[in-house]
Amino acid sequence: MIKAYLCGEQDQWDKNLGCLAAAYRSTPHESTGMTPNLLMMGREVRLPSELVFSRNSSSEETTSYVDYVAALKEKMHHAHQVAREHLSVATKRQKEMYDKRQCVHSYEPGDFIWFFEESRKPGITHNLEMSYEGPFVVKQSLSNVNFRIQLDRHGKEKVVNHNKLKPYEGTNAPKWLQTERRKLKMNKE
Repeated sequence: MIKAYLCGEQDQWDKNLGCLAAAYRSTPHESTGMTPNLLMMGREVRLPSELVFSRNSSSEETTSYVDYVAALKEKMHHAHQVAREHLSVATKRQKEMYDKRQCVHSYEPGDFIWFFEESRKPGITHNLEMSYEGPFVVKQSLSNVNFRIQLDRHGKEKVVNHNKLKPYEGTNAPKWLQTERRKLKMNKE
């Protein structure tokens, strides 16, 4: 949001934080359907233009502090209840979207795979670095989503989640991988 607002004026970005925070707090959130101002304070904050150009005051007459607190408590309770209902709907929608994008592979021992390496190497630009390493071989299926893979010919192993694996579809796998695949297939039989 800051990046979009600055438009090339990056030397004094901190002077605009108040305006950006006010804009964020007065914008309805996609999941709750309400503004952060309403959920935190029980009312919308009036903007300077509303104060200057407003003909009639929309503030309610309160006779005592007790009445004000009771009315505020009721407003906030209602706002939070509506937000919970909106969050429930948004949660279901977000889960459906996530599930549509998920691709779960069922790897068997002996399958060749690529492994997604998240650690960054110092001095190397992350965007130019290869995301996946390998190929490696699946040694064992621990569950539907966790697998033990062998990383080198010396037997170094690692347990990883299926989200970090991708099938290897190449034709020229290293010889140690082919040897490991044969061993795993013989042990399986």
